[in-house]
Amino acid sequence: MVKKIRNSLSAKVFLWIAGLLILCSLLIYGMVMIFLPQSYTVVASSRVESEIQQLTETLSRADFADSGEILNQFSRENQALVVLTGAGDSRSFGSVVSGDRENILTTSLEITFADRTDTYTLSITAPVSAGRELTVALLKMFPFLLLLILLISALGAFLCSRVLVRPVLEISRISKRMAHLDMTWDCKVNRTDELGVLANSLNMMAKRLDTAMKELESANEQLKDDMEHITELSRQRRDFFAAASHELKTPITILKGQIESMILGIGKYKNAGKVLPETLKEVENMERLVKEILMISKIEMDGLAEKAESMSLPDTLAKVTEVLLPLAQERQIAVHSQLTEDVTVSGNVSLLEKAIHNILSNAIRHSPKGAEVFIHLTPSNLTVTNTGTSIPEEDLPVLFTPFYRVEKSRNKSTGGSGLGLYLVKTILELHGFRYRVENSDTGVVFTVTF
Repeated sequence: MVKKIRNSLSAKVFLWIAGLLILCSLLIYGMVMIFLPQSYTVVASSRVESEIQQLTETLSRADFADSGEILNQFSRENQALVVLTGAGDSRSFGSVVSGDRENILTTSLEITFADRTDTYTLSITAPVSAGRELTVALLKMFPFLLLLILLISALGAFLCSRVLVRPVLEISRISKRMAHLDMTWDCKVNRTDELGVLANSLNMMAKRLDTAMKELESANEQLKDDMEHITELSRQRRDFFAAASHELKTPITILKGQIESMILGIGKYKNAGKVLPETLKEVENMERLVKEILMISKIEMDGLAEKAESMSLPDTLAKVTEVLLPLAQERQIAVHSQLTEDVTVSGNVSLLEKAIHNILSNAIRHSPKGAEVFIHLTPSNLTVTNTGTSIPEEDLPVLFTPFYRVEKSRNKSTGGSGLGLYLVKTILELHGFRYRVENSDTGVVFTVTF
């Protein structure tokens, strides 16, 4: 029980206020019991003395024969014993109730009457206080007054504790939720005093903390995504250079073998004039691979370093188609263009031209002989479809991976370097264009959305 009271602010405030009210009430009651009878005695004595003074003045203006009636009236009103002595005569009027001698006032004084010259002595004995009776009455009333004091003190303490402690308990409850980083609350203390100011401050602080925490969580999520993206980029870069090293190792090994064979005059390599064209072709393949690697590195490092320019897509498509026309004729592939509108985009002209070249080149190279390539341009899309072929579904998600080839033979004449589509992906993403490759009923469709 003591522990509960010690840990409860409401109980503490209730007991303190109730105790103070009871103590104050008892002190006031005790002071009334002590000082009220004494004060009453002083007042009563002053009253009796004042009436005696009025009596002497009245007797001095009256005749001796009227004194009896005056003294009888005084003794009745004040329950006093009056003795008049003089001229060889003594008369008494009234009587005094027996009791405590301390509550009796006795006085003697000399008076004269209007019709006589003799001096008379007037002795007066009168009760002057009922203080003891007042104390006894207060003691009899004490149990009822004590019960009333306890009830009023308990009620007052309860009301005061509710008024004072209720907002404090509300603030305490809110602070516990704040300790658990729960800011989804509102401190409902509608007051204008210091507790109200504290509650409003807590509400404002909670809103600001909630906003800051949400911003921090958003920043953490963004940082997490950025870190994952950086990690993925680092992994891709490592894989890229590892694959690039592997791709460069093959032509270098071929060149080394051919050159050593020509030096040693082994087999067909005795005739260097016939072998040198093959060697030159390997050098050109390696040169093309190095250029593509350097271009990708430059794009990833510099981005759109050059100023963006407007580019007419129909003109660029016509130009690239003309360049690739000999390759199409060689593979007996018909290229059909449907460029009905003049579509203009903004970006790096040389990079976009390279991306379009790789898209059309892939469509021509990876189509069987006698197939058709359709180029369709609208204000929002560029669609290139090559018929007579398809891409395995398992290869579609990794089609844009560096050095990945659907053609597993890794033949340079059919499979390419494996960097063409990765370069297209890098350029299109740099310009903010969306792209996708999918199989259709007639072949493979490459779509670019501007």
